[in-house]
Amino acid sequence: MQQWQADFFKKSPIFNDLNRLLGHKGWLSWPSCEELNKLLPNDLANYQGQPLTLVEQNDELLRDGIYYEQRIFEQGLVPTRPANWHDFFNALIFLLFPQTKKEMNRLHVEHMAQYGSHKRTPCRDAITLFDECGVIIAYTDDDIMEHLTNHEWREGFVDKRSFWRKKVSATIIGHANYEKSLDPYIGFTGKALYLKVQSEFFALNFWDKYQYLDTLLAKNLGELLKDNRRLYPLPMLGVPGWWPANEDKTFYDNKHYFRAKRKTTVS
Repeated sequence: MQQWQADFFKKSPIFNDLNRLLGHKGWLSWPSCEELNKLLPNDLANYQGQPLTLVEQNDELLRDGIYYEQRIFEQGLVPTRPANWHDFFNALIFLLFPQTKKEMNRLHVEHMAQYGSHKRTPCRDAITLFDECGVIIAYTDDDIMEHLTNHEWREGFVDKRSFWRKKVSATIIGHANYEKSLDPYIGFTGKALYLKVQSEFFALNFWDKYQYLDTLLAKNLGELLKDNRRLYPLPMLGVPGWWPANEDKTFYDNKHYFRAKRKTTVS
């Protein structure tokens, strides 16, 4: 059993959004599925129209052998391990990105029906990677997107630092990223999906920004994640505002962390 840390919000600025959501809860021990379900939207449902409910994962639940994604799709039940950081953060992503999580589930089940549950299609691989490690980079400035996708980290993180939260922003959707942020380390890398947004996006309030991204993703997820070619490495501790040490521009001199893009050779 993992140890609950009531002050996990203080571990990293990466948790600022979760602190805004949950900091007032003051949970002294692991929240139960019942407590977490109270946070979810009242209209959250699977594609059968069944209410989506977090349920404790145990041997009795798993005895029927139904695959995780099928259980969500067919029963509206999300197996959640008690006292487990990974599943705790996954539950919070259902709160923040309900439409996208629903669409992820639909795509998984659709591909399982076509190709079998044991065959991992490129789309399912990409969705899984995004679900675990994804970061949404919303942007209006094409130059900064090109710098970051080309691993020109100093240009994107230092030279254009004033653009962050005005013309570009990073939002976590991968629940494994939050788990890793409990003990952040040099080398911590996520998978970025770049979404071009309207300039008005950066003036939206907290919840409206999440709703904007959730709606945009859910409508286009099948096209965006046909495979993992739209997912780019992102050094998480380099994102402005996510790690105090990156206020010093020499932080970005670490070439082992802020790696140059590999050159491809054409034969």
